[in-house]
Amino acid sequence: MQSSTSFNSPAYLETNGVMKIADITYSNNEWLNFDIGGEGIFKKSGSYLVPSLPVEFHCHGIGHYDFSNLDQLDIEKINTLAEIEGIFCVPSIFLPHNQLDQFAAFMKEFHTQKRKGRYRNILGISLEGPLLASFAGTPEKGNWAPLKEEWEKIASCGEYGLIYTVLSPDAMTENSYLKKYITEEHPSLEWIVDTLVEAGVKPALGHFQKAYPEETSELIMKVIDTAQKRSNYTGSDAVLTDHLFNDMPNNFKHTWRTPQERVHRLEGLKDARLDKWNIDNINTLVGEVPGTLMRAAKEGLLTICMNFDSEHVDLEVARRVVELVGSKGIIAMTDRIDTDSMCGQSLEKIEGNNLWYQGKGYVAAGSYTIDRLMHNIRAIGFNEKVVWNMTSFVPLKACHFLNELENLSMKPFSFIDETKKRAHFKAPAPELVLR
Repeated sequence: MQSSTSFNSPAYLETNGVMKIADITYSNNEWLNFDIGGEGIFKKSGSYLVPSLPVEFHCHGIGHYDFSNLDQLDIEKINTLAEIEGIFCVPSIFLPHNQLDQFAAFMKEFHTQKRKGRYRNILGISLEGPLLASFAGTPEKGNWAPLKEEWEKIASCGEYGLIYTVLSPDAMTENSYLKKYITEEHPSLEWIVDTLVEAGVKPALGHFQKAYPEETSELIMKVIDTAQKRSNYTGSDAVLTDHLFNDMPNNFKHTWRTPQERVHRLEGLKDARLDKWNIDNINTLVGEVPGTLMRAAKEGLLTICMNFDSEHVDLEVARRVVELVGSKGIIAMTDRIDTDSMCGQSLEKIEGNNLWYQGKGYVAAGSYTIDRLMHNIRAIGFNEKVVWNMTSFVPLKACHFLNELENLSMKPFSFIDETKKRAHFKAPAPELVLR
């Protein structure tokens, strides 16, 4: 990744995913040509310009910053790091119970500064939790059951830039980790979803208990139905997911992470019968919970988040999901953090992959950048429209930022050269010349 001071671009990928023939020349901070023609056939060996940046939609840290460390969270410096990388970012935070008020104050200040035009590369903030039925490798202190007034405080942050909060629809069922903490004073699932979506905060479904997948699937649909009725953002924008296939009950093995496991990868992929997957049998082949999520995404009722780092989910499995659901229903997420600590929890890597693990051996986070994910998506055969849908256009739409992006006075661009090394820059938005 590098900044670019001059280039010639024969093609232009619009934010609706249409590749146009173009004659664009940029040099010495000036547009010499910016002519866009009709729709054309793009060759992978060519170059093209995109009026956008990739989005780190679910990211736990950049550089030496752990986003869940509120005491040392410097959004100005994080924005600078994102700008240097040429990305938009949605920091994802694990929130301990005792820091709720601190988080609310942080969100108000974030909003104040955003209104002043600062933090241009930070689209908004997200929470992972606190209502998680199975926290797996996530920090335990970020997993708790808010009371009504606490949910109202979380929901109020929607006004200040809180885009989504990951929650488990089955967090109050019998086999949930949180069941023992639930009292009569805790609100119902419907009340929680109502409160969130009416405040503009999207529920992102994930971290499910694994004992009763049919019951969990029914609760997933209850969240979707509630959100579709209450939310200002109906359709696929109303509900998101956390990692597809990770920390949920599955009927097949979806990843082979160690050298020992990878010996059996081809056999496992054969057993998964990927070629037999279709929307009618998906619940049977992949499992009730992931099947319900995939079917809902196909029907335009939610947007799936899935990791393309090849280690959270095998890339052949990910490819089949894209073929079934379509790229307009999927956000490519990294789950990235660059430090060896997350919300006070020490992390380590093991031989054979680049995932972060916590002390009990559970996967806690990823380490690959969005650029690496874009490379992986290309490597499994998808064209640039699909790549940019999942890494930029769909997440921007989920953040309700796509229209705002068109109005930026200093529009960010990504220029893709023949070697697929992305160059990014900001320049005054040109006057488009349409043939």
